[in-house]
Order: sequence, then structure tokens, then C-alpha cells
Amino acid sequence: MAGNRINYFRENEHKSTYCHIMKRGPWRAVHFDWHFGVDQPEKERKGLITERLEIRSMAEKLNFTIYPSAKNILQTRNLTKPDFLRELHRFKELCASEPCGCILMTISSHGEIVKTDDQGGSESFEIFEDNILTHQDSSAFSRDDSRVPVREIIEVFRDRKLKPIPKIFFIQACRAEENSTTDVDTGIRVGYRQENEFQYQDDPLNRSHSTPYLENSVMIYSTPFGYSAGFSYRIGSHVWKVLQMTLKEILAQVPVIGPVNLLHWLKETNNRLAKSEEYEIDDIEYKPLLSICHTLTRNIIFDTNNN
Repeated sequence: MAGNRINYFRENEHKSTYCHIMKRGPWRAVHFDWHFGVDQPEKERKGLITERLEIRSMAEKLNFTIYPSAKNILQTRNLTKPDFLRELHRFKELCASEPCGCILMTISSHGEIVKTDDQGGSESFEIFEDNILTHQDSSAFSRDDSRVPVREIIEVFRDRKLKPIPKIFFIQACRAEENSTTDVDTGIRVGYRQENEFQYQDDPLNRSHSTPYLENSVMIYSTPFGYSAGFSYRIGSHVWKVLQMTLKEILAQVPVIGPVNLLHWLKETNNRLAKSEEYEIDDIEYKPLLSICHTLTRNIIFDTNNN
């Protein structure tokens, strides 16, 4: 009877969690960030330093191995687009060529949504996708040539060897149009079918979001589509701070509630963030609320005692 019970729990674990896959190797993490603005030296941007430390703290508490190392930050900071993509591919190749049980990538940058080249032949709504901004040179932000679509970043990890491994992407960046006067997602037009003819309601809202797709992955944005993200020169990312606080509380309860469940952690973070309708930094409204989309088929469980 005891043997049957053990086999049942092992079989149930395989079906409901990624734990058996995550035991294949170390969990690997990488963080990329860029200066927010060019009018202040790095030493005056305490928020950027605080943010990096918060992300490192979360990764280490969950037993991730940080690329290239916890102390080497220059290799993944303030990169031009070619250097960023080169370093991104190096990290991916490490995960694909060496034992790896889970992938975590975090990005902190400016961001904006850009109308896609492929509009699917539709004249009734416009399709936008998320982009992050990189440095044109060692110190200045740039648009156009230095934009990197989030879709392109996710595609780097489309690899047969990485397909079964859970992949987690945290992105701290604005998700509004360049020089947008609104922080509200305008959505897409709502349609209805009448007899054999499809009709659109008289609704001017006609913007749609193109979401990248990757098996066994979860994408967590720091704000919903169409909103500005919250970052302060003094404290860094609002969302990273709340994520860290929530994780700290969950880990304090681990002997009682067991290992950390990723989706539970994200839900509890949103419970905190949703208590206020809006925030402002320098008179700019932003929405600190995690926007989550995933293709997970199981739960991601961080059993920090067994990794």
C-alpha cells in the first residue's frame, strides 16, 4: 500500500508540476537593464542600483544561478542592440548546452508599443506589439534602429532542447505609444454577427495587442498593455519592490505552506498592487499591476530545499 501511495504522488507531481523537469539541472537567470534617462550619472540613480539588488535577491532566494555572475553587472547593462542580442544568445546557448532546469530572464528598460508591419489585412483594427529600447551608443537611448521587439527576444529561446523547460520572463517597461497622451488601453472593436453578415458596433476603440507565443513559458509585464510603467530614480521599479516584499513573506511561511508556487506569488503580488487605482511619478500616471500571459501546462514550483 505504501509503495502504491508513493507512486501515485510521483505520478501526480509529473502531471501537475514541472518539478521533475526542473530537477534536470541548475536554474539559470539573467538580468538586463539600461539607465533611465541620460541627464544624471549612475551614482545619482539610486533606483537603478536598488532595482538590480532586489532582482538579484529574489533570484538568489529561489536558488537561481545568475549569468554571468551575481557581481558582474557590466556585461548585461546599458548594451547597444547588437551587444544585447549577442549576450542574449550567449545565455540561451548556455541554457541549451549545459544542464538547466528552469530559465528566468528579467528586463528593465524604456518601452513602447509599436504598430506591426503585418496587420493581417484588416482595416478594422490596428495590431501593436511591445518593444524595449536599447542604447544607440554607450550612453544614449534610441528609437527606431535600437528598438527590440519582445517577440524577437522570446524567439531566441525557441529551441528543441529548451522546449520542455519552464521559462519565465519579467519585463519592466512602459507599454504605451511614443509620446502617448493617454495611459489607457483602447482595446479592440467589439463585433457581433447578424444573420450572415458580421457587423461592428459603433465603438472607436480599435487597437489590438500581438502576444508572443512560446511553449512552457510565462511572460510577466509590470503594467497592462497601453499603460506607463512605474519607475523612480530614487526607489527603482514599484513592481519589483512589491514582488520582493511578497516573496519574502511567502518564504517566511514555507515550513507551513510548502514550496513557492510561481502563479500564487504573482497573484499575491497583484492583490497588493490592485489596492490603489493609480499612481503618479513626476505627474505621469502609471498602473502598477502585473499583466501575465502564459502557455504553462503545469505549475512552476520553486522547492528551494531540493534544488
